[in-house]
Amino acid sequence: MKNKVLGWVKVAELSEVPEGQPKAIKMGEGRSIALFNEDGKIYATDNQCPHMGYPLTRGTIRNGILTCDWHRRSFDLEGGGCFHVECDDLRTFPVDIRGDEIWIEPGDMTYRRAEEHKKLLREGLLSEDRWTMSKAIALLLKGGVPEEEVMGAILEHVARHIPSAHGSEGGEDVSKLINGLRVGSRYEGEDRLIAVTTAACSAAGEARQRLEVVPLPEPVTWEKISRWVRIFSYEGQAGRIERCLFTAYHKGDEDKLRPLLFECSVEPNFIDNPQIPLYVSYLSEVVDEFGWDRTADLFFYLGADLVGHHPADPERYRRDAINLMKEMLPSIESTALERTNKFDEDAFVEALTSVNLQRSFEEVQAVIADGVKLDRVITTLVLLAADRMANTPVNVDAGWWNLTMELNLASSLRSAQQIGGNLVAAKGLFHVAWQIFADRWINITSRPLSEPLSDEKLNVANEDEGIKLIIGTIESLNVQDVGPQVLGYLNSGYSGERLIKEIGHSVLWDDTGSEVLPTLRTVFEEWQHAEGHPAQPQLLVGLARYVTDIRSNTDNKSAATTAMNFAEGRTTIEVFEE
Repeated sequence: MKNKVLGWVKVAELSEVPEGQPKAIKMGEGRSIALFNEDGKIYATDNQCPHMGYPLTRGTIRNGILTCDWHRRSFDLEGGGCFHVECDDLRTFPVDIRGDEIWIEPGDMTYRRAEEHKKLLREGLLSEDRWTMSKAIALLLKGGVPEEEVMGAILEHVARHIPSAHGSEGGEDVSKLINGLRVGSRYEGEDRLIAVTTAACSAAGEARQRLEVVPLPEPVTWEKISRWVRIFSYEGQAGRIERCLFTAYHKGDEDKLRPLLFECSVEPNFIDNPQIPLYVSYLSEVVDEFGWDRTADLFFYLGADLVGHHPADPERYRRDAINLMKEMLPSIESTALERTNKFDEDAFVEALTSVNLQRSFEEVQAVIADGVKLDRVITTLVLLAADRMANTPVNVDAGWWNLTMELNLASSLRSAQQIGGNLVAAKGLFHVAWQIFADRWINITSRPLSEPLSDEKLNVANEDEGIKLIIGTIESLNVQDVGPQVLGYLNSGYSGERLIKEIGHSVLWDDTGSEVLPTLRTVFEEWQHAEGHPAQPQLLVGLARYVTDIRSNTDNKSAATTAMNFAEGRTTIEVFEE
């Protein structure tokens, strides 16, 4: 926020503020000041109640106490002190009567309440109150506090909240946190605030202090630690892994920790737990975003809980998948990876959708042995998942959780390759293949990705009209029509990037926003990877059908919107009257 240092300012004529008839005046951008005449003395305060922004000129005064007419928060009219501990004090201004004129001194308007509003954010996180979180975040951002610092405060809460309430399920919290941040970075204003607030809401809840973890006593080497972690991961001993990770970090081996978790997450015993490698990927991103100093405790606990997860006893097909992958690993580990872009994509897709587990895994093994570039294979898996989303029947259970897991898991292999290396990503291909096999119950007709899609164009005058039509279809929950409309829009040569952003805007302003964030982020990022591929449009078609079919239309925008206006100094009535 810019520094605003103002001297005395004339704001009204004395005759304009008779006793018992307060007056609201505008000052600066959106700011509203209230003038009161109480027993012949003029008082000036913010017109915006510090609780939720209601105009105080609509309040009542008795015995020098100003009471807001909405939620009954009361303030000392002269000093501004609030008599309710859960409400900020009211800002008041010096008044000078010069003849028949009222002058006030706004003073230095520089923002100095960052610590106070961080405390408010912590209170909102603990109470799971969306308005309180939205208000605190809006005030901090409006005050010029960097978004990274605001999110850092949220992250500190997450690090205590997950062990207190969620355990390994905290991977979902981390998913919403990092994906809210990634999606929010593509927007401005209220859209950005909603994305950040959605991320904060994912972290809300109880957050107790934990017992201190201490390093293992010496002598301990990295070789020992990495071996122990792999053993404990296989045995499902999460508590033992946490102390190992903690010890390695304090010995200076933090750079080796993320690759180790990736390696554990793609082992055969986790073949039926796709969320484990996916959440390890998101956890790794949190470290990239915030650094080890802020994320170490969260990484140790959640990372240990993820790769130390004890799977249920395997049923027949999962047992077969584990054994098949184990048999194939020696050949995978000895092959030279990343040699060629030559790739029979249609044969690969046909095998993966054949509902034949052995054939599916053998095709993955063959592609790896042929040295096909992993980036190329990952793009195919992403587009296959998107194509399945675009073609899934929706008159019954569409299986969106499963299909979006296929999509997001496939995309996360890029991070697995970057951090864990080629072999980790290669192993991850089996996990995506298994997920497609496990989702065979959805009964989606298989088709070659090279097969051309419909070339029919959308019958609209221009791109703006096309977007308006598609968003209207999404908001009316018409899942049958939205897919052909999106494809027709793209066939007309209109911008896919713009449509993704507009669909994202619609998603953010609906209660389903937090659920869609990971998939929305994946489509944003994978759109460029798929440039030139005939199945690229299916990314957008699948996204549009997904968000339409699960949309609640119960609209959660009010808290974030009100908070944004609050931070700008506007009263709720002013906003309503607009």
